Amino acid sequence: MKLGNGSVPLTNLAHLGVVVKDADKTVEFISSIWDIGTPEIIEYSPLNEPVGGKSYAGKPFTMKVAFIKFGTLMVELLQPTSPGSIYSDFIESKGEGIHHIAWGISNYDEVVPKLKKQGHKMLIEASYKGERWCYFDTTPGGMVLEFREEYRKI
Repeated sequence: MKLGNGSVPLTNLAHLGVVVKDADKTVEFISSIWDIGTPEIIEYSPLNEPVGGKSYAGKPFTMKVAFIKFGTLMVELLQPTSPGSIYSDFIESKGEGIHHIAWGISNYDEVVPKLKKQGHKMLIEASYKGERWCYFDTTPGGMVLEFREEYRKI
């Protein structure tokens, strides 16, 4: 096997994104097993946070998000609250489960064009609290990867 010389350093595994039908009930279930403290739960729509002068890329959506810390790993519970979104489509086709793996990166402007050039399909691009994020459907591997601009270059 010949391996490539990838030029994109990954900073950290930021979180696992899990699509659920009911974030509140899922938090209650998880908290019945583990001491997770009080998770942050928000309502989110990319329409409320512009990215580079545009609202978003991909289908518009709204969702409830619960952020749960498991030691150093964050689990993001994603409950779709609008029909026809990537998350509601996931539930309809696969049921609840792991949707994506998110990587925190400092070089967003290098990573995104590289993946596009390689032919991977961008599913969503948006921002949250001023940090850009996007999903790519990757092949081979069959994974949805999220890249989050968590660390800016100095």
